[in-house]
Amino acid sequence: MIHGAGGSSAVWFRQISDYRNHFNLLLVDLVGHGGSMAQIVSKEFSFERAAEQVMEVVDHVGIRKAHYMGLSLGSIIVRVIAEEHPERVDSMVLAGAVTQLGWEARTLLKLADWGKHIVPYRLLKWCIAKAIIPQRRYGKSMHLFLENAKKVSFDNFLRWLTLSDNITGRLGRLFSKKLSIPTLYLMGEGDYLFLPPVYLAAQVSKDYASVVIVPDAGHVCNIDNNKFFNRASIEWLRNLA
Repeated sequence: MIHGAGGSSAVWFRQISDYRNHFNLLLVDLVGHGGSMAQIVSKEFSFERAAEQVMEVVDHVGIRKAHYMGLSLGSIIVRVIAEEHPERVDSMVLAGAVTQLGWEARTLLKLADWGKHIVPYRLLKWCIAKAIIPQRRYGKSMHLFLENAKKVSFDNFLRWLTLSDNITGRLGRLFSKKLSIPTLYLMGEGDYLFLPPVYLAAQVSKDYASVVIVPDAGHVCNIDNNKFFNRASIEWLRNLA
């Protein structure tokens, strides 16, 4: 289970109790986040390197093949793992998936990059969170993001921000390639930034991919409506057996 930028493995706390009844779980903290926050994100860092680091953890605990779940930018890392190690991926659950950066997301990143040396770090994070999660009714997920982001250093946060800005072209190539791996896109109905492109990504691998809309949920749909999210994902995973 792989969180997104600015988060940590804590974003899955509403899944653990239900999932552990059916699966063995491995939650990772990406470099510069959570339990790995002491590590520095290098200038040469990439989503490919992030995927390698996740696989190093997977190898360390002796897992040969597994289901992979990614949230937000974590969905990109899962997709990279599936492309580079398809024989090790049973399935993918991509929640709040980022399959393409529309003009709104690109504008947001450009504004954040422009203001990173002017706007206070705390305010910059709040502005980014507000743009991704604008609806007041999803305040819990926004609060969780901000609480986790407090623990991410300014330099590491900017590295991940720059990484996202440089992924635009890579996303087009990544999600336009058909993979014969069962894939479930779980998207909040209020995820206005990232939901529309997901339908195009799912169409590429239409024989293996499906999209489920999580009602009364925004970008962080596993938090906003965890009951629906858990039920839908567990049922889908168990039906693969």
